[in-house]
Amino acid sequence: MRILTLLGEDYDRARFEKRLSISGYYVFPAANEQEAWDYIQQEKIQVFVFDCDLLKSGLLDQIRHLEDSGYIYIFALVSENAEITTKEPERITFVDEYIPKPVEPDELIARLVVVDRYIQTLSTIRAKTKPPEPIRDSVTGTFTQSTIVELLSTEIGRSKRSHKPFALALLALDNSEVLENAYDGETLDRALAQVALKIWASVRSYDLIGRWGKSGFILLLPETSLAGASVVADRIRKNVNSVPLLLPGKEHIPLSASMGFVQSGQEKITTFDNLIHAAENALSRAGQVGGNHIVFAWES
Repeated sequence: MRILTLLGEDYDRARFEKRLSISGYYVFPAANEQEAWDYIQQEKIQVFVFDCDLLKSGLLDQIRHLEDSGYIYIFALVSENAEITTKEPERITFVDEYIPKPVEPDELIARLVVVDRYIQTLSTIRAKTKPPEPIRDSVTGTFTQSTIVELLSTEIGRSKRSHKPFALALLALDNSEVLENAYDGETLDRALAQVALKIWASVRSYDLIGRWGKSGFILLLPETSLAGASVVADRIRKNVNSVPLLLPGKEHIPLSASMGFVQSGQEKITTFDNLIHAAENALSRAGQVGGNHIVFAWES
């Protein structure tokens, strides 16, 4: 895998790059944005790792609109507790993962192993349409529904080969109709973006999150059983509940989400359609109990 880096002086860049090289990655260290762009045009870069404090121009926009290239997976290194989606909304559709600084080489390598699993699928999606369709949703920064469907298909095949199950969940914002009817679309979008942040804070770096429908999300947890997913589900619920949404009138409204979880490989849950159908049934049952509820497919 070919990795482009744009790191600040506060990093021991030589150690960082040496550790990646030892692990079998080809590293292209850039000193500035122009040098980074030159590498992208000349080399078949697959991953770009950059410090947010060093990137001021429209380089990310140039990368995403570069034709005849595979998908470049972008990691942004940010200050701890940075809220990129509210402070820098123009980046939400360009960055794939945000990593708090300082990041250790081994942490990045662990993430790269997961990226390698999906990079070919992302490149294939990008090549299907001209100009390339967005991979990320412009409101929440999660994968678009069409992208997550492709990634789910990849994971189904991988799971069958490895005989390791994965967990799948559909999540619905309980307040969506109230927010849409009483306020405007922007308020609902802010609620969805806030929920997306809380989901990201609740899952592992290699779990996948996508938009599903108008006010929902789909969550893919590789190599995870429903027992393991229950811990993640409870964490998501607590995090979503923890911060109310600020309304236009400076009032606040609590947020909550209903969730339906299923596990691949269970009886009659072996195909894409069966997985989605089972998750939709579980989500429907969760909503019927009044919202802010979690239902697992093992429940009767």
